[in-house]
This record gives sequence, structure tokens and C-alpha cells, in this order.
Amino acid sequence: MNVEQVKARARTRFRDNGGNCFSMSMFLFSIAGFLFVFFSSVRLIFEQVGWEKYFSLRALRYDGDVMIFWAVIMTLMTPLVVGEWWVINRLFVDISRGEDFVETKKYLNAHVNIYGFKALLLAIDILLRKFIMLIPALIGGYGIYYLVAGTPHAQLSSLKLLLLMLCIGFTGVWLGIFFRYIISLAMVNQIMLLNPRAKISKAVALSKKLMEGNHMKYFVFHLTFVKFIPFFILIYPFFVVYPYYKTCKVTLAEEILGDYWQDKLKASVRRWRRYSL
Repeated sequence: MNVEQVKARARTRFRDNGGNCFSMSMFLFSIAGFLFVFFSSVRLIFEQVGWEKYFSLRALRYDGDVMIFWAVIMTLMTPLVVGEWWVINRLFVDISRGEDFVETKKYLNAHVNIYGFKALLLAIDILLRKFIMLIPALIGGYGIYYLVAGTPHAQLSSLKLLLLMLCIGFTGVWLGIFFRYIISLAMVNQIMLLNPRAKISKAVALSKKLMEGNHMKYFVFHLTFVKFIPFFILIYPFFVVYPYYKTCKVTLAEEILGDYWQDKLKASVRRWRRYSL
């Protein structure tokens, strides 16, 4: 199927399961709202006791106490946020396909430590892979900055000008390679949502294999949603556009995975339900 056919199929599913999709979007928005209110309240309390520096971006750059404070906050909150995000994405898979998500939610809540930890490992692994792949582009970018900012234009020798052009060309080419690599990892999360017990390295290898020839389709798919971004200023379109996007994304993943779409988590849910009765 092409992108338009994928979206047409997703629209049918969205009409049939729009209520549950809307509820999940509300739940996601409520989490974001809670975090906003929580940190806003903490900031007000800190300002009352004279600790406003802990919410100053300027202080974060040079004050060790502020750095430690935010390092502790991020260390504590990241596993919770990543785990909850993974659960929401998994529930969207069931909802988008019109399947029962209540039992899946109960199962994931009962095994939150296992799957939350696996989701954190997955997030760290993918982040590190992307960062390592980006390093050559960062080096090239630094070379451009050094040659342009460190040398007045009037003093650019022929050698430095040649090096500058080489850095610009290398950085541009590598950024293209980098973005292609990111797209090649697009199915990793979907594979792990279907089978959380799979090895991350195998999921990465399978994603690279499946995305061969689908890079442009995946890019065009996301490009079709860019037009909705300005409407998010009004907030309420989020509750319709986001679940529709997630439904389309699940449908696209089904198309790309093909015979590799094997929902082994559902089998785990059925076994757990049978033995927990």
C-alpha cells in the first residue's frame, strides 16, 4: 500500500475506535499537565524560600548545586516517563487495531518493573546508536565553526578555504546518512512493542532489513502531518490529530512488517490471565 492507502485504512479504524483513541490522548495530555503543574508549583515554592536559582538556565551553566539538582530529578523521572510512554504506545497498538486493551493494561501494570526497565534500556540503546552515528557530523560542524569563526574572512587562505568546503560537503553528506540511519531504525520500537522480550540488537537488525526501500515512504508519511502542526497552538486539535497519527503509524507498521507482525505480548497476556484466575 502507498501512503494514501495506509491513511485511508487508518481512517476507517479511527472511526471505529475513535472514542478509545480520544481517551488515550486525554490520558497522555493529563500526564503532561500534571508534570507542568508539579514543576510550576515547585518553582513557586523555591522562589518563596529564595532558591530561585534552581530554575535559572543561567545558573544551570555554572552552578554545581543546580547541575546536581537537575541530574537527580532527571535520573528519578526518566525511567517513569519512558516506561509510561512505552505503555501508552503499546495500548495504542491494541486500540488502533480494535483489540481489547484493558487486559493488556492490567498485564503491563502487573509487570511494570520488567517492561519499564526494558523500555528504558531500549531508549538508552537507540539514543546511543543515534549519537554515535551523529559524531562525524558534529566533528564536521565544529570544523566549519572553527574555520569561519576562528579566522577573519580576509585571512582565509586557499588551504583553509579548501578545508572549509570539504567540511561543509562532508557534514552535509553525513547528515543525509544520519537521517537515513534514523529512518532505518523506525520499526525497532514497533517490534519491541509486539515482543518486549526480543533482543534489542535483533530488533535493530530486523528494522534495518524491513526499512530497505521504505525510507521515502516513511518520510512522506510524516510529511503529510506537518500541515497539522500550526493547529496545535489551539491545543484541542491535538486530541484528534495525535490519535489519528498514531492509528496511521500502527497501520503503516503493519504494512512494513508484513509477516513479521507477530504480537507475542498478546500471548503473554492470555497466559497470565489464564494462570491468574
